[in-house]
Amino acid sequence: MRFIWKILNSPLLVILFLWPVILDLSGCETNPATGEDEFLLLSSEDQRQLGAMADAQVLSEFGVYEDPAIQAWVEEIGRKVLAHSNDNRFDYTFRVLDSEVINAFALPGGYIYVTRGLLAYLQNDAQLAMVLGHEIGHVAANHSAKQYTNSIFANIGLAIGGALFEDVRPFLGAAQTGLQLLFLSYTRANETQSDTLGVKYATLAGYEAAEGAEFFVTLQRLQEQAGVAIPTWTSTHPDPVDREEKIIQKAEEWKIALGGGLGGVNPEIYLPRINNIVFGQNPRNGFVQNGTFYHPDLQFQFPVPSEWQVGNFATRVQMISPQEDAVTIFTTAPGSSPAAADAFRSGEGIQTLEQTSRTINGFPAIRLRTNVQGQGGGTLVVLSYFIEKDQNVYVFHGYSDPSRFGSYFNTFEDVFTNFSALTNPSILSVQPFRLDVFQTIQSGIFNSLVLPNASAGMDVQSLAILNQKEIDQHVGQGTYLKQVD
Repeated sequence: MRFIWKILNSPLLVILFLWPVILDLSGCETNPATGEDEFLLLSSEDQRQLGAMADAQVLSEFGVYEDPAIQAWVEEIGRKVLAHSNDNRFDYTFRVLDSEVINAFALPGGYIYVTRGLLAYLQNDAQLAMVLGHEIGHVAANHSAKQYTNSIFANIGLAIGGALFEDVRPFLGAAQTGLQLLFLSYTRANETQSDTLGVKYATLAGYEAAEGAEFFVTLQRLQEQAGVAIPTWTSTHPDPVDREEKIIQKAEEWKIALGGGLGGVNPEIYLPRINNIVFGQNPRNGFVQNGTFYHPDLQFQFPVPSEWQVGNFATRVQMISPQEDAVTIFTTAPGSSPAAADAFRSGEGIQTLEQTSRTINGFPAIRLRTNVQGQGGGTLVVLSYFIEKDQNVYVFHGYSDPSRFGSYFNTFEDVFTNFSALTNPSILSVQPFRLDVFQTIQSGIFNSLVLPNASAGMDVQSLAILNQKEIDQHVGQGTYLKQVD
C-alpha cells in the first residue's frame, strides 16, 4: 500500500502529545550554520526526539525504497557532505523513500529524505550532493525548528496532508508529526540560505556544486511541460526560477577559493547505479483500476466507491467521500479477527453497539458497529470488519457522524463485504515501469537514440527532460542515456 493521491493542506491545532515539548522552553542555542545565538522552543534534544517520532510516521506513510545498494550510496554521499556542515548535534539519518514524486525534505534531528522519483531525474553525484547539502542546510540552520517556534507564537497551528473532515481526523492514524513538520513552509530567506549552505557543503566535500543548478532547470522544464507548479516539490520549496544563476555564482566563488579540482560530474558513475529503479507508481503495492483497488503482492481486491478520493499509503488505504463527510480506512492488524476486533473496541472512548461473526467470500470475519468519542467531544459512528486471509488480518473502518452514517452505511457494507481474493492473472502479473540506463552504440540526435513509452507517459520531450538533454541535441557514441521500460 503506497501513497498515490495529491497531498493537500488543511489547518490543524497543535496535537496534544507535543504539548510537553512546547512547555519545555529551551531559550537560546547556537546555530551551527551561522554561529549566532537564537531563541528556539526546541532544544537540540527536543529536535532529536521530535525527529525520531516524525521519522517513524513518515516511513508509515511512504515506506523506504527496498534497494540496499541505493540506500547505502545515498548515505555515503550524504555523510561526505555532512562532514562539512559544522553540525555535530545529531547522528544524521539519510533515507530513500519509495515514492514516485520528485521531492526531498528534512526534519529536525537530522532526518534527510530523497525519493526514488527525484533520483531518477538527477544526472550525477554532484547534483545529488547539492540536493543533500541543501537539506542538511535546513537542519543545520534550524529552519524547521524556527518555523515551528514561529507557528506556536503566532497561534496558527500546524498543517497535515489530507482533505479529511475534522471529526474523523484523530482516528486516521495519519503521520501527524512528520507531515506537520514537512508542511511548515520555509521562507525564501530560509531557502536562499540552504542553497548557499548546500553549495558550501557540497563543494568542500569535493563536488562540483554548480551541477545542482541543472536540477532546478529540470524542475522548471517539468513545470512548464505540465503547465502547473510541481505540487510535491513546491509544498516544501519555492519556485525553481532564478535559483540556477545564484547557485552557479556561489559555486564559482567556492571553486575559486578552493583552487578547483572538483568532481562528481560523470553520468557514467551515477546513472548505472539507478538502472532498473522503479519509475512512476509501483502497482505491486496496490493500484486502482476501473473502480477496484487491487493489490497484486498480497492478492486481494475490493471496490472503490464512485468519485471517492483514494490515498494509498505504505501502511493503509484511505478513501474519502466527495463531500468529505465520510471516510474508510483499510489496514492490517496482528493476531486473529476476534483478537483484532477486541483490541479495537477496548480502546478509549469506544462504545460497542453490535458485534457479529461473518464469512466474507470464504474468509472468517468479525463485524463491529461502534460509537467513538472524538477529541473535540463529538461522536462518530464506525462500521468495522476484521477479515482473516493468509495469516493476515485485514481491517476496514467506515467513519461518519451519527446524522450522516445512515446515508453511508450501504456504501461501507458494499466495500467491506466485497473484499475478495485476487485471481485475475493479468492483474497478478502486473509489473512497474523501470528506468533503463544504456550506452549509445553510435552518435546521433537525441530523439533518434531513445525509445518513447506511451504506456509510461514518456514521450520524446519527457525523455529529454529526464536526461537533461534537448530533443535535437547531438549525443556522442558511448553516452549513457535513460529511457523507461
